[in-house]
Amino acid sequence: QQRLKTLQKRLSRKKKGSKRWLKAVKTVAKQHKKIADKRKDFHFKTANELLSKADVIAYENLNIKGLAKTRLSKSINDAGWGKFLTILTVKAGNAGQKIIAVNPKNTSQDCSNCGKKVKKELNIRTHCCPHCGIVIDRDLNAAINIKNRAVGHSVFKARACPTGYRGYETRSPHYSVSERVGDVTVFLLGFAD
Repeated sequence: QQRLKTLQKRLSRKKKGSKRWLKAVKTVAKQHKKIADKRKDFHFKTANELLSKADVIAYENLNIKGLAKTRLSKSINDAGWGKFLTILTVKAGNAGQKIIAVNPKNTSQDCSNCGKKVKKELNIRTHCCPHCGIVIDRDLNAAINIKNRAVGHSVFKARACPTGYRGYETRSPHYSVSERVGDVTVFLLGFAD
């Protein structure tokens, strides 16, 4: 990303139509292609890894175009969520595996253990439920809720969260992790900037 920024700055200093300007345009185009190829490679490798580990994959059916108009637009566009979901869906269809889109409403706000709504700002990365006392990473809580919606359960009262999850360590929001929840493996994906 930084190299692209530098190349674009150099391009802007060249006289439009000159030989050096044309050379700079080609260099910028080459860098754009390099970034796009890296992103595409990451998407394919991630899709292959997910499909090799799970028969069913559930994800939040987010309004990606709407989110791209918010303050998170650069991160969302750079991550290429829409392209990743397209690749994942096509590869899953070819492999005979199932992809389920679930309603994203309150997946990180609802407690995966008791079902109560616990409001929190986006910068709060830990889900602490005052009703049942569970302390769990916010993204893992959301992943459990997504899994429950995908398989048709609302909340596994008191069974949803084994005692091993209490006091779960918080992590940065950009990571990839798989957790065993009951008989289903839950995958969390974070897209780094």
